Amino acid sequence: MEYQEIMWAEAKPDIYGGDNCDQIEPRWEAYADGDMDSDTFDHPIELCCKTFPPGTKVTVSVPCCPECGQQVEMCRTDDGCEFDWDEWVQNEYS
Repeated sequence: MEYQEIMWAEAKPDIYGGDNCDQIEPRWEAYADGDMDSDTFDHPIELCCKTFPPGTKVTVSVPCCPECGQQVEMCRTDDGCEFDWDEWVQNEYS
């Protein structure tokens, strides 16, 4: 069975959030096949099973640390990794 990707979303934070524009606020940027533009929002992504045909698969990918190779949730400075995730977010999304 071949599959075709039709929707994508990225956790793309607003790095200029808050009253002083100095807070990182989570949000999604989502695209669908055929859309002219993306949609940005901060509410949960909802995928209704009635919207998609049987056999539809949902895949979630998370970034891995370029220094230790662990996914972001498992990358720890107390284990010796010194990668600065906040700096990465600032550079990636500014």
